[in-house]
Formats: sequence, structure tokens, C-alpha cells
Amino acid sequence: MNALVCIDGDDLKKKVYSIIKQMGLKVEAVTNTKAALKKLEYHIYHLVIIDDAFDQNKGLSGILDRMNTIDMSLRRRICLVWVSNKFNTSDNMAALHSSVNHIIHQDDIINLKTFLSRALVEHKNFYTVYNDSLKQAGKA
Repeated sequence: MNALVCIDGDDLKKKVYSIIKQMGLKVEAVTNTKAALKKLEYHIYHLVIIDDAFDQNKGLSGILDRMNTIDMSLRRRICLVWVSNKFNTSDNMAALHSSVNHIIHQDDIINLKTFLSRALVEHKNFYTVYNDSLKQAGKA
């Protein structure tokens, strides 16, 4: 599985990058929105993790705009995680409202490995059921 890290701040980026790599994912990090969008155009990432400050606060909206306009069959394959200072970890209503799959508060980054393990399993299980239903209905 591939992961894309869109995080400003070297300390946070290093922590997140290291944890995702320990989980066995192939990790790539970008420094700006343009690079992130180019990567998303040509590669399939199962995990995209972004923080509030990415690309001077413009990156988050740019990535979310792109995620909201890509083909839904591709979007369903991506687990989008937002590292936020505004919302609590696992605030599902804020995640739904923001069009992300999961939110983790920056203060909880120490628990990122456990959080991501659970988030990726939940994401896979949810869309496995969905995709199986589409197949049974003859729409996939």
C-alpha cells in the first residue's frame, strides 16, 4: 500500500513518515500542493495524510477540493486523514462535514500507529461491503 504525507513542520512530518513506514506502507512526502496534486494524478495512494498548516494553510483546501472532484471509484480507495488542531480525534461529524475519512488531533500524534491501523481496517471493511453490494447488483 502507498501513502502520501502532506505535512508542514519537519518534526511532525518526520514522526508521521516514520510511523507510516514502520506500518509497512510505501511512503512519499511532498512539500506543496502542486506536488501533491501531481502525485495524486499519476499514482494511487491508499492513505493520504494532511495537516492544517500544509502549504501555508492553502494545501488543505486544495487537496480537499481535488478529493471532492475525482472519480468516486478512485476516491473510495483513498483513506484521507486530517491532522487537525481544531477538532478532536475521531470527531466523525467534523470528518463528514470536511469530506475526510478520519481526523486525529495533533496532540494525539503519539497514538498515530494505533489510530491509523484502526482507520485503515475500518476503511477497508466499509468499502469491501460496499463494493460487494455493487457487484451483486451488477453495477461493478
